[in-house]
Amino acid sequence: MFKNKKSKQNEDLCLRFQTLPTFAQQLISYIHYKTGAAAEIILTVLLGVMAFSCQDKFDVQLKNGKTFTSLYLLTLAKSGSRKSTVFKMLMEPIYQLEKKLKNDFLVQEKLYLLKLASWETESKELKKQFSKAIRQQINITEAYNTLEECLRRKPIKPVHKRLIINDTTIEGLKKELTLRSPSLMLSSDEAGGLFFDSNLFRNSSSLNSLWGEGRIADSRASRDSYDVDDVRFSILLLLQPDLFNESQHKLGKNARNSGYSARLSLIDLEQCPELISIPDYESWPDISVLDNFFSIITKHLQDGINRREKNNNRICITFSEDADEAWKRQSKIIRQLMKRGGSLQNYDDFGARIMEQTSRIAGVIQMFITPDSPIITEETFKSASQISQWLLNHSITKIEATRELTCSPLISTPRC
Repeated sequence: MFKNKKSKQNEDLCLRFQTLPTFAQQLISYIHYKTGAAAEIILTVLLGVMAFSCQDKFDVQLKNGKTFTSLYLLTLAKSGSRKSTVFKMLMEPIYQLEKKLKNDFLVQEKLYLLKLASWETESKELKKQFSKAIRQQINITEAYNTLEECLRRKPIKPVHKRLIINDTTIEGLKKELTLRSPSLMLSSDEAGGLFFDSNLFRNSSSLNSLWGEGRIADSRASRDSYDVDDVRFSILLLLQPDLFNESQHKLGKNARNSGYSARLSLIDLEQCPELISIPDYESWPDISVLDNFFSIITKHLQDGINRREKNNNRICITFSEDADEAWKRQSKIIRQLMKRGGSLQNYDDFGARIMEQTSRIAGVIQMFITPDSPIITEETFKSASQISQWLLNHSITKIEATRELTCSPLISTPRC
C-alpha cells in the first residue's frame, strides 16, 4: 500500500512522467493503454531494447575516451504485473529479425553443404594425384599447386548469428560471443534460472569486462579458450522480487565487491511509494507510435550487422556544447557527493559509474529522437540524468534492503 505523504527519500524513488522525452511518453502511454502495465516496467524494457539496437552501431564520446551504448537492466515486479506482456510486445522486432537471420542461415547452410560435397570429392581426387606424383617423382610441383589452390577454395561454413540469449552459463556466453554472435543481449522475462541455476552472476568479472572493455580474454589449456575484442553485450531481465532477494543473500558481498552491482541498473516496483502517473488523454496515441519505434529498432540492428560485416567503425555520438556544459556541472555535483560526509560517500563505486550510465542512456535516447543526427542535446541529457539518478536510487535502496547498513543511500541532486 502506498503512502499518501511521501518523504524526500520516497520521492527519489519516483520518476515524473514529464521528465521523459516526448516519444517515450507517447510510447509508454500507448503500451499502458494496451496492456495496463506500470510505466516503470514499460520504461525499463524500452531502454533495454533501445540500448541493444544501438550497441553495435554507436559509441558515445566522453572526455576521457569512448563508452558503449549497452546497458545492464533488471526489473523486479511480482506475478500479475504484466511484465511478460510488455516484454514480448517490445521484443517483437528483435524476434522478427532473429527469425530472418535464422532463415537466411538455413538457406546458406544448404548451399554450403552442396558446395562442400563437391569440394570434398575434388580435393580427395587431387590428394590422390599428388600422392601419385610423389611416388612417381613426376610433376610434383604442378600437382602440389593444384591441390593447394583447391584447399584454398574450401567453402566457408556459414555462421548462425543470434541476437538474444536467455539461458546460459558464463562459459556458454563466452563461446557464443566469440564464435557466433559478437553483439548479443541476455534477455528473459522469467530470469529466475539465470540467478539460481547458472554460474553467470557468480562470475561477474567477465560481465564487467564486457561492460567496459568489450573484450573476452580467457585462455586455458584444460579447455577451449575464448579471446576476442570488440564485442558488445546488453542485459535485460525481468524477475520477481522475492527470487532476486534470495539470490542476493546467496551471493553476499561478491556482487558489489566485484563492481558488477554498480553496473547493473534495477527497478523494484515494491520500492515505489507510488507509480508513475500517466496523464489521461481524450484520445490515446495510436499504433503508429509503436510501428515507428519498431522501424527504428530494426534499422539500427540491421545497420549494426552490416557495419560489422564491412568492418566499418561505429558512429560516434557526441554532446552539443550546452549538453557538454550540463554534463560537467552534473559530474562536479556527483564528485562532491562522493566526498566525506556526502550521500555517496559509502557508494563511491556507484558514483563513479553514474556519469557513464547517464551518457549511455542519453546516447540511446538521442538516437531514437534524431536517428540520423548523433548529437546529444541538453534537453536529452537532462532527461537521461533524471532517469539514471532514478535507477541509481533504486539500485542502492535495494542493496540497503538486503543488508544491514545505517547510512542514507539516496542521492538528491539539483535538477539539471
